[in-house]
Amino acid sequence: MPIALDDVDRRIAAALVQDGRAPWRRIAAAIGEPERSVARRGARLLESGVVRVLAIPNPRSGVGREGYVLRVSATPGELRSVAEALAAREDVPWVSILSSSSACIGEAYVRPGELPGFLADGLGSMPGVVDYRVEPISRYHRTSSGWRPDVLTAEQQEQLGELDERANLFSEEVELDQTTRSLLEAMAHDGRATAESLARRLSVSKATIGTWIEKARASGQIYIRGVVSPVVLGLATEVHVRLTPRLAELDALADRLSSLPMTRVCAVTGATVTANLVASSSTALERALREVAEEFPSVEPIRLDHVAESIKRSAVRFVDELPTDVSYAWADREASA
Repeated sequence: MPIALDDVDRRIAAALVQDGRAPWRRIAAAIGEPERSVARRGARLLESGVVRVLAIPNPRSGVGREGYVLRVSATPGELRSVAEALAAREDVPWVSILSSSSACIGEAYVRPGELPGFLADGLGSMPGVVDYRVEPISRYHRTSSGWRPDVLTAEQQEQLGELDERANLFSEEVELDQTTRSLLEAMAHDGRATAESLARRLSVSKATIGTWIEKARASGQIYIRGVVSPVVLGLATEVHVRLTPRLAELDALADRLSSLPMTRVCAVTGATVTANLVASSSTALERALREVAEEFPSVEPIRLDHVAESIKRSAVRFVDELPTDVSYAWADREASA
C-alpha cells in the first residue's frame, strides 16, 4: 500500500465514493476537519492511486446491453487464469475470485442476440472452465454507485449530498447523447477534472460544463464517484450472497438488503436476490444476515460465498488493492465513432 490510511483518510475516501466531484470545502464541512488538511490529504489519496475518481457510463447505454450475473467454476490450478481472462474482457466490469469454492463470480453486459456467442466462444473456450451459471439481471435495488461505506455517519452522508443513487436509471436502457460522450472522453481518467480544463478541452464555457455534467448525472447516463478497494476502508470481509424468498417477497427482501450500509450491490435475478456485501468482520456480517433472516423466515438457506480477491471492480482492474487500468465497453466505440 503506497500510504497508510488513518480514520480521516478513510472518511475522505468514503466521501469521494459518495460524490467524486464534491469540493474539498464540502467534504471538510461534512467530516468536521479543516479544509486545508482535507485538500492536502485528498490530493495525496488521488495522487498515490489509492482512490481513483472516474466518470462511469451507464452499462445499459448505447445499444442496450443486457446484464447477467456470472458464476464460473474452474479447476483449482486454472482458477486465476480463468478470472484473469474474464477480467480482460471489456464486457465484464467486475470479477471476484472466491475462497469458498474453486470459482469466480462477476457480471457481464452483452448486446441483444450475442449471449450464445459469449457462452460458446467466451466462457466455453476458456481453458480450465468446468462449469458456469449465467443469470439475467431483472432489476437493481442497489448499485456500487449508490454504495455509502459505513465509514461516515448518516448525518455526514446527508451533508455531502448525492444520496439518490438512481438505481432505477442504472437498470433502464438509456441513450448517451453526443454531449455526454464528449464528457466521458474528457473525464475518462479523471472524474475530478476542473470545469476550467474541461471547458478548454471542449471549447465551451464553464457554466455549460456544469450544466452538461448535472444533466448527464441526473438522467443516469453517467456516474462520477471514487473507486476504492473496501479493504482500504477497513472493510476486509467480502461476500456474495444468494437468497431465494417467496416470489411475493422478492422486492421487499431486496429493499431490506439494500438498506444495509454493508451492501454494495443488490439485484433481482429471476426468482433470486443476489448481493455483494462488505463488512469490518465476519461477526458483523453474520449479525446483519441473521436479522434479515429473522424478518424473512422463508429465506432458507442463505447461500454465501466468501471472496478471496476482487481483481476488477467498476471496469477498473485492481492490483494489490489499488485501482489501475480502466476498460469500458459500455459506451460502445462503434456507436461513438
